[in-house]
Amino acid sequence: MTQTQCPKCGAPREIQHQFCPTCGFDYRHTRSAEPAVPRQSSRARRREFIVLAVVVIGTAVVYNVVAALVGHDRSIASATSAAAPILQSVIQAGHGFMDQEMYDKAILQYEQALAMDSLLPDVMVDLGACYHAIGENDKADFQFRRALAINPKHPVALFNMGVVSLTVGDTASARDWWTKYLDVATDQQQMQAVREQLGKM
Repeated sequence: MTQTQCPKCGAPREIQHQFCPTCGFDYRHTRSAEPAVPRQSSRARRREFIVLAVVVIGTAVVYNVVAALVGHDRSIASATSAAAPILQSVIQAGHGFMDQEMYDKAILQYEQALAMDSLLPDVMVDLGACYHAIGENDKADFQFRRALAINPKHPVALFNMGVVSLTVGDTASARDWWTKYLDVATDQQQMQAVREQLGKM
């Protein structure tokens, strides 16, 4: 399988994927596959979330699909050692389908992973992002709230609660969720995008 490097973080890139599994960089927005100098990052940084995209419709609507890949090592560790490889393969299959925008298939994989371990907030966020991508905003909202019940400071869940709120026209809630997101977020580029969107609201 041909690989290059992600132009943003330098992680190995699998050509068939549209998004970097480490930092979430959208390969479709790069003009070349030239290797980038890898960023130095801590283990905690590698566990940070990714956000697939923020698409501004008009001046008020943000459409975001998330594949949050936060803390998969930590998530997998919650399963038994025997089940962990199976769980990991199910989650990775979900990521693969999500990268290819095959959201219905990704949903099945993420649901299967949660049936194996129901306490995986990162998988809940990925599942919610898939539901949002197919227009099932109530189901997306439910999954993001499940993740926040486990981790109230989950940045991707907070961000996407704002996205869902804005999508359904609840600007006040979107502002509240994004304000909470800015309190815990570390991705400067994404934070700047949120600040700019808040300035338009």
